[in-house]
Amino acid sequence: MAYKHGLRGKFYVSATLHQAGTSITWSEVDLTESIGMEDSRAVADVTNRRGEFTTHGVGKRTLSYTVACTYDPDDAAQAILCTAYRNGTPIAVADMDGAIATAGTKGVFADMVVTSAPKPSDLAAFNSVEFTLQPAAVSTYQPTFQTIAAPTTTTT
Repeated sequence: MAYKHGLRGKFYVSATLHQAGTSITWSEVDLTESIGMEDSRAVADVTNRRGEFTTHGVGKRTLSYTVACTYDPDDAAQAILCTAYRNGTPIAVADMDGAIATAGTKGVFADMVVTSAPKPSDLAAFNSVEFTLQPAAVSTYQPTFQTIAAPTTTTT
């Protein structure tokens, strides 16, 4: 990928899915403590007698996010994530290297499902929650890497 996470990185969610002609209002997950991203491909080993080495072929990609946040039940972005988890409904996400309303910002856009949202109860730590997101099978929108040409989105 040609972008990076870090202090300036932003993660956004919306209950509105990616569809042609639909304007999306994004909510920033601003209480994020960390974002883990897995972007990998399935690997097939080729172990025939041709050549001395085992060779490999690649298959479909796997994409998933793990987003750890300081828990706030009144946070709009966390409410979208929690509702999507409870209802099993997909949401739109944008994982950006900066503010989504800034031209030149790069990142991944996808429709995803929240596959886990446990609320750990560690008595020695501050209240936190970790969400896991994976691409939604019910969406026809494939995860895409984009550069913002001109801001056309709204953030809250």
